[in-house]
Amino acid sequence: MTAVPRPARYGHLDFNSPIAPRRADRLVANLAASRPATILDIGCGWGELLLRLAQALPEASATGIDADTELLDRGRANAAERGLEGRVAFIEHQGRAWTEPADLVVCIGASHAFGDSAAALTELHRLVKPGGRLVFGEEFWEQLPTRAQLERLWPDTSAEDMLELPGLVDAAIAAGFRPLRVEAVEQSEWDDFESGFLADWETWLLAHPGAPGADGIREQADEHRGWWLRGHRRLLGFAYLTLGRPR
Repeated sequence: MTAVPRPARYGHLDFNSPIAPRRADRLVANLAASRPATILDIGCGWGELLLRLAQALPEASATGIDADTELLDRGRANAAERGLEGRVAFIEHQGRAWTEPADLVVCIGASHAFGDSAAALTELHRLVKPGGRLVFGEEFWEQLPTRAQLERLWPDTSAEDMLELPGLVDAAIAAGFRPLRVEAVEQSEWDDFESGFLADWETWLLAHPGAPGADGIREQADEHRGWWLRGHRRLLGFAYLTLGRPR
């Protein structure tokens, strides 16, 4: 009997964060304009943004670090496919322990490696060379949640877990950065991201509705969808901050 394959991981997503293609293209173009020679992506996953930056900056060296070996392997395969394996390294490493600074640092959805948003920004400041740039992608509250709204989110969520957008920018300034661009994703970008995340489970369930473990995957998918549609949709935002470290 042929074993039933497990659902894919992030198979329907180009990026592991909510971002439209037009925003990704603009972000890459804006960052490439400063001509960084070294790029570091902390919590890179499979490093799609890192690879696009490397393509736009043929003289730069790029390093992505993450603790997820499966995603790192995907990044290495993509780098080889694009002819970038000589300039882009994917390294298994904990972000908080990294010590080598870079001209351009990317940290998107990975602030938990350092603690909260403010702590992450403080720690990341030491990894950005003077005159360099940081792209900080982070969730924020569109408005402070009520107790009833918190109860519809994932377990143990509190209002203190995230900042509102003005507070997030204030934290970046307090850490020693200057904000060069502040942009928040549109609802369609969130919806595309959540739909893509869930698509791995849903397409698998359509093909294997009675397979061992299907009930658990179905329950997991329905729970996640509830957190999204009944919980954080229009409550939780996602921002991309392009920050500069003064010389």
